[in-house]
Amino acid sequence: MITEAMIKAVKYPPELLPDAWFGDVPANAEYSPPILDLKNFAPFVAMLTNIQLTANANVELRARYDDVRINENTAAMISALVGAWRLPALRNLYFNFFGVAGVLAYTTHYGVWAFPPTIAHKLFYGLTLTDAEQAIVKEFSIDDTVEKGLLPMPISQLLEREYAVVGEETHSRSININAANAVFTIESLVPKTDEIVVLTRIAALPQAAADNIRLIIDRDRDKSFLTIPTFPLSLIQGGELACFIPATTEIRLTTQAALIPALPELFRYTFQRIKLNNILRLRFGLITEADLPAKAKDLARKVQGGIV
Repeated sequence: MITEAMIKAVKYPPELLPDAWFGDVPANAEYSPPILDLKNFAPFVAMLTNIQLTANANVELRARYDDVRINENTAAMISALVGAWRLPALRNLYFNFFGVAGVLAYTTHYGVWAFPPTIAHKLFYGLTLTDAEQAIVKEFSIDDTVEKGLLPMPISQLLEREYAVVGEETHSRSININAANAVFTIESLVPKTDEIVVLTRIAALPQAAADNIRLIIDRDRDKSFLTIPTFPLSLIQGGELACFIPATTEIRLTTQAALIPALPELFRYTFQRIKLNNILRLRFGLITEADLPAKAKDLARKVQGGIV
């Protein structure tokens, strides 16, 4: 489950945190505890996206993002494929299922983009600016650019422009889980000098729900940063879970199961090697304005402003 603490643990923004869930949806009630219920994550922006589910007339999707509420029966939704969802929130973000009738072993997977707002985001959402931020707005006319609709920059455009891909690889592993509740190593992904690695996609073989096989993601020094059940995933289209998890020293993938599965567990995952640049170094807090050459001193204010 994605929690407020995990949102606040985002240190290389923006990050797309993935999660998956399976359980029995009760009749005439919502599942408890809710699948996603975020309340105290300021100053971050959290955006629910990439919801995958199975169309079922007995299941209603319920969501809230700040003051907007969604209650939708899933009967006509796209079954087992990622749907079109983008629910940004500053104060509360909620996602759950309600049972018109009881449904057993229902599954879903989804993601949450998380990032601290730039000055452009603060103008867009009507948030209060400090005096120093007001000065940056005036210096670069950020308010005018926001009014034109050119800022804040969409995440997809930001990734395309600023994350120079040195290489992209898809790896496949078969792991023989021959002991319950023991940790088995899948792989460690380590960046080269002046690079980062970014985990972007995860897929796994769904075995028995009772096995409760989990994929565990350690990022740098964040042990068990994410733990994802594999039962809601698959190796085919729609079963792959999108993510965007950067690391400066290591991404370590391991797995664990409550019971010994009948078959070796299959994993597929994709990662990118990204060239570090000064924009990313500033955004990630790896350098400060004092570390920049004299001709690029305004870059730190541009990053803070959300211009780059």
